[in-house]
Amino acid sequence: MNSSTEIPSPSCSTGLTTVEYSTLSATEQEKILHLQQAILESIARGGEITALINQLCKLVEQLLPNSVASVMLLDESRELLNVYAAPSVPPEGISQLNGLRPGPGGGSCGNAVFRKEPQFVENTFTDPRWQNLRQLAYDFNLCACWSMPIFSAQGAVIGSFALSSFEHRLPSDFHRKLLEIGASIVGIALERSKTQESLRLFEKVYDGSEEGFMITDLNQRILSVNRAFCKVLGYEPEEVIGETPRKLASGHHDKSFYSAMWESIEVFGHWRGEIWNRRKNGEVFPEWLSVSSVKDATGKTTHYVGIFSDISERKNAEAQIQYLSSHDPLTDLPNRILFKDRLENALAHAERTQSRVALLTVDLDNFKLFNDSLGHAVGDTLLRNVAARLKNCVRATDTVSRQGGDEFLIALAELPDSDTVGTIAQHILDQVAKPLDMEGSPLSLSCSIGIAVYPDDGESYDILLKKASLALYSAKAAGRNACHFFTEQMNSDSLEHLRIAHNLRHAVQRNEFVLHYQPQIDLDSGQLIGAEALIRWNHPTEGLIPPARFISVAEQTGLIVQMGEWALNEACKQAVSWQRSDRPALMVAVNVSAVQFRRGNMEQSIRKAIAASGLDPTLLEIELTESVLLHDMEYMLGLIKRLKEIGITLAIDDFGTGYSSLAYLKRFKADRLKIDQSFVRDMADDPDDAAIVHAIIQMGRTLNLRTIAEGVETAKQVDLLRSLECNEVQGYHFARPMPADAFSRFLDTYRPAVRE
Repeated sequence: MNSSTEIPSPSCSTGLTTVEYSTLSATEQEKILHLQQAILESIARGGEITALINQLCKLVEQLLPNSVASVMLLDESRELLNVYAAPSVPPEGISQLNGLRPGPGGGSCGNAVFRKEPQFVENTFTDPRWQNLRQLAYDFNLCACWSMPIFSAQGAVIGSFALSSFEHRLPSDFHRKLLEIGASIVGIALERSKTQESLRLFEKVYDGSEEGFMITDLNQRILSVNRAFCKVLGYEPEEVIGETPRKLASGHHDKSFYSAMWESIEVFGHWRGEIWNRRKNGEVFPEWLSVSSVKDATGKTTHYVGIFSDISERKNAEAQIQYLSSHDPLTDLPNRILFKDRLENALAHAERTQSRVALLTVDLDNFKLFNDSLGHAVGDTLLRNVAARLKNCVRATDTVSRQGGDEFLIALAELPDSDTVGTIAQHILDQVAKPLDMEGSPLSLSCSIGIAVYPDDGESYDILLKKASLALYSAKAAGRNACHFFTEQMNSDSLEHLRIAHNLRHAVQRNEFVLHYQPQIDLDSGQLIGAEALIRWNHPTEGLIPPARFISVAEQTGLIVQMGEWALNEACKQAVSWQRSDRPALMVAVNVSAVQFRRGNMEQSIRKAIAASGLDPTLLEIELTESVLLHDMEYMLGLIKRLKEIGITLAIDDFGTGYSSLAYLKRFKADRLKIDQSFVRDMADDPDDAAIVHAIIQMGRTLNLRTIAEGVETAKQVDLLRSLECNEVQGYHFARPMPADAFSRFLDTYRPAVRE
């Protein structure tokens, strides 16, 4: 269907740039055509002008959820704007709008009329164009407002057509087209009610519409057709005028269909629906047809108007949408909905045949790293290749599904035993691990698999999926590139996770947390230079719970944000308290989770904690891990830069255990590297650990970073670290983490060890 024709503005001299139909999607074009059809039908039936414009507003509102449409017109003096139509705006809102004077502060409508051009305001709460109507925006939560001037046939601005949204947003091309069409229709309708010029405009709409029009007499003899009619059906006007619509019949509908159609027209005055007709060349096609009766002043039917649009493209699109609704567009694999349906059918069959069904959850290992490093285009190619390999690993009766991201589900049906599942799973691991040729370069992947089997592990889709997912987590935790079957221990671990999460919410509400402090020692001087604040959960019945049992749960539930803010404020206050007791100024180090960086307002939290406590920013150290950069690296680096500008110190915690990278380290702008205790613990006996510690210290020295080793428990470790020129240490050799009052006593009694 040609989409280049649109309802014209009442004046061609407005100079406004319009949105081309070609920029809209087929669905958006169809919606606009339906809007035109509905309004043109009302115009054709001679509807009352106010009702027609109210109808237009309501139809447009349906196409933009969370919005209200309105028409404002200039009064006779052409100085003030008043509401002409706003069916969804409450009376009190209308009363505030009436008497609006066009001008720079007169809102979107006042500016559209004043400037004679469209006005698209994304935020009415801050935009200066809404200065005089700010209270109205607040009162009715009008967050955004887009307005199009309405022109008369002579090109003069007579009012505005507007869409006000309850969300902050700007219009898409589709929304702008709605505004253009709405303003044009209102202008046409208003002119029609005053002068015969509107008849000429309607004729232009009739002949220029992309919908086919056909007008018949009472005996159904065709009197007039428009250009779209001829274009769609292939007939010239003289070939159909005088004929009846039976000339177009496709033969797809029986007599009862047409009888029901005409019964509806006679009883209700209209009929709408899908119908198949035949073009002149014999091609049968679907169309959306609306037939309305036209009555005279006495209520007697005099004519019939048929309006139709070719919906062949829409039918094709519907078929495509139907396919996409059940398949993943990237890999063409069934999606979760279709997979669930097939698995449930397999379970029902297995119950009848006493066979087994396995549900496998397959997740690619470290896929995000590939995606971020090589780009999303390469990532998509990887996923398509993996999908093909997975399909080749199973039978035609099995189902492979992509659930999103790099997660796949596989249903293995009619299995004789569980050993077969393990064989298939191992085959999948082997096939996925085969190198892929990516533009001449081999690329190796691996995956982890979780397995649940019917009927041993469950008898429904939801239970099997839950248990297979737990098995997948177990495979991931075991080092990846493995397949794990579900066990009851996994279920117990899951229940423990839920128990901790439940109790943790109450702990946050009741503030059941305390901070313990572990001294940090300068290796050269032996002086106490700082303290790391470590959170503990003081459970009312279980006592002091170490962070290893609850931090990961807090991160997964998002509670870590509140807990982290509390710990930050508490540590800053305690550091200031020690200073005010005439003790030496100490650096206080606070651990910050990557989740806090992503979900909390980290910069604001740190500024508030410093301001509330009065702590010198240079005495606050924030410890974070490299993983904060794995999500939106540029944003995180910008945030870290702003934190450094505050004056605080930044330390990279657990260095060497994650995605350690010189590129990351260079951009981090950190001050200290914390050597993870897993390397320090055995460095005196394990040459490999000692080499790693040495390399980290050397790296820190090269980049002008101080190094601090944690988990130092023996004098031998202290001597070895000193020989490697590590700067600072902390660990049980000096003191365990202790409550604030105990740390105060430690401060008062600590004396540096005398070096021999």
